[in-house]
Amino acid sequence: MGSLAKLLRSFTRVEPQTLSFVIFAGCFLISMVLLVVSAGSLVSLPSLSSWLSAHTPPPVSGAQESPGPHHPHPDGANKNEEPRRKPLCDTSDRRADICDMEGDVRIRASSSSIFFVTSSDRNTWELQESWRIKPHPRKGDHAALSRLTEVSVGYLGAHEEDVPKCDVNSSVPAIIFATGGYMGNFFHETTDLAIPLYITSHGFDGEVQFLISDMLPWWIAKHELLLKKLSRYEIIDFNRDPLVRCHPRVIVGITFHRDMSIDPARSGGVTMFDFGQFIRSAYSLERDTAIALGEKPEKKPRLVIIARKRTRKFRNVDEIARMAEWQGFEPVVAEMKKNQSLAEFARTVNSCDAMMGVHGAGLTNLIFLPTNAVVIQVVPLGGLETYCWSDYGVPALEMKMRYLQYSISVMESSLVDRYGITDPAITNPQAILAQKDGWRNWTSIYFFNQDVRLDVSRFSSVLMHARQLLHR
Repeated sequence: MGSLAKLLRSFTRVEPQTLSFVIFAGCFLISMVLLVVSAGSLVSLPSLSSWLSAHTPPPVSGAQESPGPHHPHPDGANKNEEPRRKPLCDTSDRRADICDMEGDVRIRASSSSIFFVTSSDRNTWELQESWRIKPHPRKGDHAALSRLTEVSVGYLGAHEEDVPKCDVNSSVPAIIFATGGYMGNFFHETTDLAIPLYITSHGFDGEVQFLISDMLPWWIAKHELLLKKLSRYEIIDFNRDPLVRCHPRVIVGITFHRDMSIDPARSGGVTMFDFGQFIRSAYSLERDTAIALGEKPEKKPRLVIIARKRTRKFRNVDEIARMAEWQGFEPVVAEMKKNQSLAEFARTVNSCDAMMGVHGAGLTNLIFLPTNAVVIQVVPLGGLETYCWSDYGVPALEMKMRYLQYSISVMESSLVDRYGITDPAITNPQAILAQKDGWRNWTSIYFFNQDVRLDVSRFSSVLMHARQLLHR
């Protein structure tokens, strides 16, 4: 009796769930033994561990169970289908939609269509995916893109009847992009096209062909040296091409990072400094490095003064040139003439050790300066300091140049003559932005109707600082 009482007490300490499991397992094993005996055959019984593994409860909520051999794939596709590829097009960037296809790619420019040909009996969900984009990096800017051609990109089954046959079967990749937008402004020509095209194509080392939509012949002529440095192949006028072209890889659109800037984290380590070296190579510019006055104290560094002819021009450029000479510079007053080649103007800029100018597209020519050159940006009235720093200060530093920023005083602006010194346009530019049509009025006043008369005595300290930087 004592031993029986101990046994009963031990059972009372067992959790009810455990006890139920033991009883259930015991009954199962007894049933299996009886079944074997009654069948008159000897079979191997499953181990308890294998039985438990076959009857484990489903995973807790949040875990994912692999579909069984007869279960549908979670995406609705058959398990035997090839894995789903990443989408052909990435439309997540705020400035540029990019499609990148590698395989059997066919371009039918006559219908502005690009097809990625895939097996028609696989990945059927892909055949219904398509994109319509404008291959220019000013996405969302209606004024810039309104007249540009929209391109369609999608899949096409290999066995479909409407697969276009190749008229030209190329072995090199292709990049499709559009000109247009704000071309004619050198800042936009550089930040919207030249730099993005460099980011997208430099890795091909010339083994890539450009198909240009909405092509501007004058733009092609102006940037011929840059285009030839990036591609060894004939440029195709996309809108006038009657042929079906097949390429092993096609990129539609060009990659944009920031205005006048390259993000090394997104470009595989390529920087604006690399872009500067590329530009000097493309235009066969002789000088890679600015003068070092510590080594040549008798030399006069050359200072190019960007003399704008229309808005935001210097009203006393001759006086500025005399002050620069007095400070030990050789002044070069320059602005690109209407019929002057970009290569010729690039050589003029590259021959200089420093550049100065009022905020505007002319300062974009800093891309031709040698390394260690000094860039001086004159900031007009209007609270433009942040814009100026972003547009030209950051790029200058990224290209390993030195940068100085000079904000004019109220009396150095021509707006004083127009509005008077107490007008809100002079005393509170932000109030202009707060008005109805504020942005339009603000740009009209400070960008398009303002000139600068530098106080050369005040500005002389900046020139002195620039010369000191060239000693280092």
